[in-house]
Amino acid sequence: MNSYALSALIAIMAAAGTLAIVPTYASSFDEEACPDCGTDDIYVKAKLAAQNDLPITVETDKRIYDHASEITVSGTVANMREGFPITVTVIGPQGNLAGAHQVEVSEDNTFEAMFSTASALFNTNGIYTVRVQYGPQEINDKTTFEIVGDVPTEESACGDGELAVKGGGEVFCVPYEIDGAVVTGASASSAKQSLVLKVETESDGSIRLAIPRNVLDATEDGSDVDFIVLVDDEEADFEETDSDDSTRTVEITFPEGASQIEIIGTYAVPEFGTMAAIILAAAIVSIIAVSARTRLSISPRY
Repeated sequence: MNSYALSALIAIMAAAGTLAIVPTYASSFDEEACPDCGTDDIYVKAKLAAQNDLPITVETDKRIYDHASEITVSGTVANMREGFPITVTVIGPQGNLAGAHQVEVSEDNTFEAMFSTASALFNTNGIYTVRVQYGPQEINDKTTFEIVGDVPTEESACGDGELAVKGGGEVFCVPYEIDGAVVTGASASSAKQSLVLKVETESDGSIRLAIPRNVLDATEDGSDVDFIVLVDDEEADFEETDSDDSTRTVEITFPEGASQIEIIGTYAVPEFGTMAAIILAAAIVSIIAVSARTRLSISPRY
């Protein structure tokens, strides 16, 4: 092999090696591993070049949070799509919907959304997944973060003399007084249209509840009707002592040994609450917008 051919072979091998190295930098870039890298550093250039090739990217400001944190979700889009917001959803460790926002893209092609881990929807420790979608379904990305630490109890959200009632992904504080027992748990169910209390009794006793109408109510043709009250699945004595436009107050007696009190009405707070309604509305608006812009049709076009 003459010297000219050898030089050409070396040049080709060097170029191939350079092309192989740059993607490696882009895929393995770690800011923590290179804290002193400036914007002119080859690692940073490789990362930015890789991001510019992606339709959308998303990240959180930290990887680990406690139950009293603000989560900043941010990202970039490669191409601005006029009139399309970005849908940001957070999925919890058990597959539950923990939060959702729709945000606009800024002029510099960036976006940002905020979530609070103090919300009852973030009260489970574990890995959460953030998903973002921009316009058509294929323009999406996701990342993850973890919530750790002591989980605050529902009771901590309510003051003295208030009962924490879980329902619709929220905690409602219901004023109450009880004698002869303690309440160990309370929840509202739209499926059963009821408010269920778990109690541990010390003697015969009674409980007085000022029930918000938006948590539980009993009406027929726009007028109030009586609740049905069960103690351990047996009909029990009670008295409605007061009512107004926002609450209905009942007093229920129970025997020693009782473990459950159920108050049945005609309405109870929906299981999925207002957050699910907002998310559903946002999803419908997004589908309509995408369909209008892409002129989607059920019937195939030829």
